[in-house]
Amino acid sequence: MNIEEIALKIEILERQNLSKSAEMTNYTQSALTSKVKKMESEIGQPVFKRTPQGLKITNVGIQYKNYLQLITQEYEGFLNSVGTNQVKTKVNFGASHTTIKIYGASIVNALNTNNIPLDVDFTVESSNSINEKIHNSEMDCALTSNPIKHYPDLAYDIIATETFDVISNDSHIVNFDERIPVTLLVLSKGCMYTRAMVEYLSKNQIPYNIKEIKSVSSIQDFLHIDQSIAVLNTKLIDLYNYTNIHRYNLQLNNEINTVYIYKKNESTQKSILQLKNVIKSIIEEPL
Repeated sequence: MNIEEIALKIEILERQNLSKSAEMTNYTQSALTSKVKKMESEIGQPVFKRTPQGLKITNVGIQYKNYLQLITQEYEGFLNSVGTNQVKTKVNFGASHTTIKIYGASIVNALNTNNIPLDVDFTVESSNSINEKIHNSEMDCALTSNPIKHYPDLAYDIIATETFDVISNDSHIVNFDERIPVTLLVLSKGCMYTRAMVEYLSKNQIPYNIKEIKSVSSIQDFLHIDQSIAVLNTKLIDLYNYTNIHRYNLQLNNEINTVYIYKKNESTQKSILQLKNVIKSIIEEPL
């Protein structure tokens, strides 16, 4: 069955104007004229009357159009029954800079591979910004590090416990005891990893300035600058195959929960639960 050819015939019969149909379909008018002649040859009767005002569909043409539309509807019903033409539910999904780089591609791949009818739009912002947008109903749900502020109307389901590392180039190891100013390289200034490291530097009276570098691979290049350190999710360091780095064993808690955030009164929404289960299945498997 050539469903595209059927759709073209319906277009011609409904519009009753070959010039307009040519504009809509990118066919030439002469090509569409040939298709009309072929239709009439197949049926054995005219589908159009030629009038001074232009083409006018005949009763046979109307019956043929109805028949083609019925075929189209039945074909769409068949696709729906076998799950290949499901209507997708739109989900506005938030992710932090870290979580999108670790899990973003895997989420899209899992949705496509398992034919899950979700159309996910990604928004990448800081954890705190995402948290507020879900509270204000500007976003449906999100995967991000656990924000400091918890709104009573939101659920914060712990999906995983992530670790982060403080690193530098192994040729430029920083001695924090000297309290020499350092440049802190981060993916996002609003990231919870950044906040944890800033608290450590401030507590130990180590001068610092922050450089936001959106590219994980570029951060490694910037580490060649003396007195530069970076704070990154451990999985990201491994995923991007960082080499020639030094990891610091500092006295700070380098564990942060990754949470799935959504409104409690929407917890029964199928789409939100579906996406949550997809993410859980990804995190439970080795990346």
